[in-house]
Amino acid sequence: MSLSYLPAVLKNNKHGWQIEFQALDPVTGKLKRHVTKLNALRKRYSRIADFKAHCNTIICNTNARLAGGWTPFGELHNSRMLMPLKMVVEDYLKEKEVELRPDTMRTYRSFCKGFLEWSESTVKDCQIGLFNRVLAVKFMDYCFSQRNLHGRSWNNQLKAARAFFSWAVEKCYAKENPFSTIKPKREDTKKRILIPHDARVKIADWCEANNPNLLTVCELVFTSLIRPKEVRMIRIEDVYLEKHYIFIKGDNAKTHYERFASLSVELENRVGELIKGASRNWYLIGDGYNPGPKPISDARFRKDWDKMRKELHLPQEMQLYSLRDTGINEMLKSGIDPLTVMQHADHHDLSMTTRYANHADPHLVETISTKAPQF
Repeated sequence: MSLSYLPAVLKNNKHGWQIEFQALDPVTGKLKRHVTKLNALRKRYSRIADFKAHCNTIICNTNARLAGGWTPFGELHNSRMLMPLKMVVEDYLKEKEVELRPDTMRTYRSFCKGFLEWSESTVKDCQIGLFNRVLAVKFMDYCFSQRNLHGRSWNNQLKAARAFFSWAVEKCYAKENPFSTIKPKREDTKKRILIPHDARVKIADWCEANNPNLLTVCELVFTSLIRPKEVRMIRIEDVYLEKHYIFIKGDNAKTHYERFASLSVELENRVGELIKGASRNWYLIGDGYNPGPKPISDARFRKDWDKMRKELHLPQEMQLYSLRDTGINEMLKSGIDPLTVMQHADHHDLSMTTRYANHADPHLVETISTKAPQF
């Protein structure tokens, strides 16, 4: 019986470190030598023992595949596909840190941490090139059944996984994206509702009595349509009261596009009082809602908004971000043309803007019954 392969072995010669084996060439029907150079991989390890341990894992995996009838010929191989998944993820995060804002990086790090924890517990020391569609499906099943991620949250994990492997394919760490054929799940509608005028009056009265600068934040979200996270990043140097706007830098904007957020007269007065005597490079809303060298945290926004909402007995679906939804909705219904609202809201296209007109309006029946034309 003729041999179909000669096992893989580790060698170190004048060409450097390499793994060598012989496998059947399907074209000639004969054994053919195959070499994978590992000099780039060797540089990753400070200790030769750690490098050899990794090489032994590669050799075991290679020999198992050869015994199962696999042959490398006709395929494109490189040492990058033999890199441990953990190392590739570290490279991915390092590159993204240069490109992305700190707020966005938290999301990337969170996904990578969970993904690596799962992969280490499922396929320890997995090489990036061996992560296939079966493992991808198992990971998404784990997100659904054990982490209880459904709808939007599950889809966010899928998007993050696709983004990582698209990058890996681009960098030649992988041949294909194992998550590309997994279909997203149906998403529930956002759990936010509009905040009608009577509720906004209650919010304003509560803020005036308990936290006046929180009312400034609310008006920036409602009137100037500045997203809560963008409000946190506004510096006093970005405020132009004489020109009636706040400049939102591209690095701070959700869409990464810079824009000018207009200020109402009332909001100008509030902001003007807030920034008196403050340093120009301070954040507009710092710790304690006063200008300061550090921005207020997302957690503080949520905590104080929830406290106010519970004291006023407002539904949980009324969130701070709901004020922006409400502002867009009321601008559209007040007769401001959709293009102007689109630009003010920092949307990419009109379809995104007009979607806000579809929010459930608690006063819709009253409006129609009083203002609709008579038969």
